[in-house]
Amino acid sequence: MRTLSLALASAAILVATAATAADWKPATPKAIHLGTFRGTAYYTAEKDGFHVVATVAVVNSLADQPHVIRLSTTLKGDQTVHLSVPGTLGADGSEATIAFQRRGDLVEVASAE
Repeated sequence: MRTLSLALASAAILVATAATAADWKPATPKAIHLGTFRGTAYYTAEKDGFHVVATVAVVNSLADQPHVIRLSTTLKGDQTVHLSVPGTLGADGSEATIAFQRRGDLVEVASAE
């Protein structure tokens, strides 16, 4: 029984990591990770293009009001937009960047590094 549970858990992980752009449908939230920011993104198909909205906030912020970033853009055919945040002071300083790219009738989101 334990072997079956481990096999099912492994299969679930493989399915989750094998997700493609075809799996991201309009108006379906997608989790995004951007350095110390976490949030979600979604898109809708409109007459003038695909409207992409991404909202992220700092993880474990000690501030009363967490730092929130929202990107709202419209992608026409084969366009790409990047969202980046600067690296942490005192660390290696490299920024974290993700890209939203429209390819035909699909929108992909991926690390742009």
